[in-house]
Amino acid sequence: MLTLLNQLFSPAKPAANEPVPARQGVAPNLMDRAEACAGQDPQRAAELRQAAVAYLGVVR
Repeated sequence: MLTLLNQLFSPAKPAANEPVPARQGVAPNLMDRAEACAGQDPQRAAELRQAAVAYLGVVR
């Protein structure tokens, strides 16, 4: 019984609902957001991609 409880409550495997670590930086985050909303709002995705490209143009 104790081993069953240990298996149930031990954090051996990461949970499926844990957030994925975000990439650092403005442009990668904008591109991630664009990819996430591409299927539902393609116009917004295009705007986010343009913002990422514009940011990279200013930074470089």
